[in-house]
Amino acid sequence: MSQKENKVSDLVWYKRIALELLWATSYVIGYTPRWFRYHVLLPIISLALRLLRYRKEIIIKNLTSSFPEKSISEIKTIAREAYNTLAEVIVTTMALVSASPKRDKEIMVWEDYQEHIEKMKGRDWIAMAAHFGCWEYYPLWTWWDTESAFMSVYHPLRSDIFEHFYCRMRTHLSPNISVVPMKETLRHYIRNRSSERSTIIGLVSDQSPIMRADSKWMEFLNQPTLFVEGAERLATKFGLPVYYVDAERVKRGRYKAKIVEIYDGKEEIEEGVIMRRYAEALEKMIRRHPELWLWSHNRWRHTPEKQAKKFGTTTFK
Repeated sequence: MSQKENKVSDLVWYKRIALELLWATSYVIGYTPRWFRYHVLLPIISLALRLLRYRKEIIIKNLTSSFPEKSISEIKTIAREAYNTLAEVIVTTMALVSASPKRDKEIMVWEDYQEHIEKMKGRDWIAMAAHFGCWEYYPLWTWWDTESAFMSVYHPLRSDIFEHFYCRMRTHLSPNISVVPMKETLRHYIRNRSSERSTIIGLVSDQSPIMRADSKWMEFLNQPTLFVEGAERLATKFGLPVYYVDAERVKRGRYKAKIVEIYDGKEEIEEGVIMRRYAEALEKMIRRHPELWLWSHNRWRHTPEKQAKKFGTTTFK
């Protein structure tokens, strides 16, 4: 669903009502005191997730496979904190509905942002991020860099209510943000890039892609892993610099981040190098704070064995 097509009128009447109720509730939450959001609402949501055992088997399996050196007690502790992080993501995402740079700019602080803006003035670049902490904060870069266009690339959701909610919320944050379905990334970039201002392509690249015959595996968190490779293809095709968003939580609902270069757009590199650098940076960040990554995602549902069985071939980078 493109940004232009993302209209409430596309929904049936009862889904439109549900969407507006969700939006109104989120708007109110954004104006509640911080202590209520993070000391009352967050624990309630986290408790509900644990009582419902939300994807508990996947979370424990992912953690156990990723950290074989950790004890069961340590794994369970990380899992409990991961539920708190997921509750934090829910609360902060809803609160963004009523967020503004004047009132909320401190929720995401960027280190050395002025130097980076000056360096990239007039140049398009790729920002590679991950489902780490409150990832909906990453497009808030547009609050600091008010001159650039930001492509918020996303994977379409199964729920059309939440699809509309997220698209509306992201574009609400800044007029410079456009929401772009993953499959339309290349087309949108070619159609909208401009010599008058920089375009930033924001990609959350730690999702599990569709397994193909030519999919290449790399070792990540102690297991063979596939990555969405769109960032590398765009970077090498157009000579775009690639930066990794290295984030850290300051406290609940507040983060700081720095932009780390992993490709300058000119270096002669072999296929897979950009994705390897991204994977290494991501693993380092996850090992630093494992409780902040989205462990509930079925990240490793594909395996080299399944690829070999289906296509008769398996390739590692």
